[in-house]
This record gives sequence, C-alpha cells and structure tokens, in this order.
Amino acid sequence: MPLTRSTAHQLEALRTKVRAMFGHDVVAHDFAHLERVERNATRLLEIETGDPFVVGAACLLHDLHRILERDLGHHVAPEQADAQVCAILDEQGVDTQTIDHVCACIHATERYRCAGDVIDAASMSAEQRIVRDADMLDALGAVGIARAFMFGGRLGEPLWVAEPINDTFQPGHTASIVHHFHEKLLHLHREMLTDEGRRIAIERTRLMREYLDALREELDSSSP
Repeated sequence: MPLTRSTAHQLEALRTKVRAMFGHDVVAHDFAHLERVERNATRLLEIETGDPFVVGAACLLHDLHRILERDLGHHVAPEQADAQVCAILDEQGVDTQTIDHVCACIHATERYRCAGDVIDAASMSAEQRIVRDADMLDALGAVGIARAFMFGGRLGEPLWVAEPINDTFQPGHTASIVHHFHEKLLHLHREMLTDEGRRIAIERTRLMREYLDALREELDSSSP
C-alpha cells in the first residue's frame, strides 16, 4: 500500500511542522528520535502490511506528549496530547477515521507488559504493532544506551545505587539509570509484536547486556 501523491505531501508537511516543534530541550525524544523511529517503521513495513501514512504520521507525532512533560515537569501520558495531535492532522486535511487510527497507534507506544499493561496483539491493527515496535527499537542497542543516559541525566538520576530493582516498570523517575535498564529496557525484546522487530530487538538487547556487564565490572572494581 504505497503512499499516494496526496498522502506523501501531507506527510512531508507534517514532518516540517513537527521539526519546528521539537528542539534540543526535548531530551532523548527529539526530532532525531522521531526520524529514527520512522526509519525503523519503514524497515518493518518492508515485511509487514500496513498503511504507510498512518504509520509515518504516528511515528512523527508519537512523542508530542514529551513537550508537555518538558513544560509541566512530570510524566505525561500520550493520550494527554490527543488534542494537539488531532489539531495538527486536521490542519493537513486528514480525515477523522485516519486521525483516530493515528491516535490509537500513538497510545500503543506507551503500553508495556513489564509495566503491568495487558497487550493483546491480536486485537491491535498492523499499524499499531509496527509503530510500537519501531519506537521500542530506538530504546535498544547502542542508541538505546545513549538515550537512557541522556534522559536519566535530565531527570537527575544517579548512575547506580544499591537499591532493590522493582519487579515492574513505573514511568517517571527510577532509582538509578542502571535500574531503568533492568526494570524496562532489558524486557523490551519480549514485548515485540512483529517477527522482524523481535529479531532486531534480540540483537540490540545482547549488546546492552554486554555493556551492562562491563559497566558493573568497572563499578565493582572501583568500589572502596
């Protein structure tokens, strides 16, 4: 299902709009992240069947709530940015049904089994599965490591503290950046809903585990 001339034009106009909204002060969820997620989704669309406009629009708009987080100073759910998402898509002449589908894809990006959410892949659209996997892939591997430290640093979290690791992930602050790896990031490969997403996630998780092993060894050797 390729983009039509009209939907391609809408997507490019949307890209220009979103680029202007996301500055460097939206840490780890900046425009570069949105473009990487879009590229991940394009890769998944080579195997999965889905509407490229819905997928592309959701990738570009899925972190609009991070702007609200920056302004409010606390965690904000994606649903809280629905009004902004709808207004932007409406400006581009996108029909209501498509807007609703884009919003559903965005909502899916903040649902995690490791946070206790119920994920029923069979009831989700292909576009929801693709966008969710594409977003989670950017939280893994070398880029995922970098983003974890960027975001944890913004929140003022320490590198590591000797406190228990939670059984489930909770949005917002964690005890340390290393805790965030163990409470969320190392679980994501099991959260993937597409075969290709899962394959890539397993590779990237292996790299993160190797890094964390090396980090822990250095931390232990530097302890008094």
